[in-house]
Amino acid sequence: MRTTVAACGAAVVAAGLIGAGLTGCSAKVETKVAKSVSAADLQTKLTEQLTEAGNAPQSVTCKDELAAEVGKSTMCDVVFSDTNSVEAKVTTTEVDESGVSFDLSPSLTKEQLEKGVSGLTGAQTVSCDSGMEGAVGETATCEVTIDGVVSKRVAAIDGVNGLQMDLSVVPVVPKEQIQELLMQRLNADGTPAETVECVSDAMAKPGTSVECVAVTGNDKVGYDVSVTTIEGDNVGIDYSASATP
Repeated sequence: MRTTVAACGAAVVAAGLIGAGLTGCSAKVETKVAKSVSAADLQTKLTEQLTEAGNAPQSVTCKDELAAEVGKSTMCDVVFSDTNSVEAKVTTTEVDESGVSFDLSPSLTKEQLEKGVSGLTGAQTVSCDSGMEGAVGETATCEVTIDGVVSKRVAAIDGVNGLQMDLSVVPVVPKEQIQELLMQRLNADGTPAETVECVSDAMAKPGTSVECVAVTGNDKVGYDVSVTTIEGDNVGIDYSASATP
């Protein structure tokens, strides 16, 4: 059983790189003695490291000094462009008489994510529910306005390399739309339902699925609804009965 539905907004997956790659995600600041690294010295070191990798930042701003104690960390705001900036978590990994060694890991504040999504989608306004840790599989939901049309998007981290993150922005099919579609198909197939309730929206991305329950009188039947294809504004959907209503 398959049908299609037009998603709110163009069903196009936007993808791109946020942040910048590095030749390595660790470094060492020579201090001659085992002492903390000042915010100014840390900013200089990160700027040099990124520039050497061919990704010179517009600015690097570290909030605090980096303590000369393994496991301690501080955050630095790294800006590459108006729509490309990241938070770099700098963590001390080794301390000896020659200085402090550290690792870097990326994340995105709410504002940084909103700017990144705007740059990838061309949205005039973006409002995300949170920022994101720089780990594969992390997601956040954003509301975007494109040419006056408001719709949801799911931002996801698909890869991480140094301070560089592969960010995809996927349209969302509202659960109300899925519910209406499933009810229409059930009625057409001779198994009418009085109401249909789905647990959530669904990403307009092949392989995405959502659970729904159809109710008729006292009878409840569970269904798995899956996104199968994306063609322009149309999203192809298959559904099948599930074991648990």
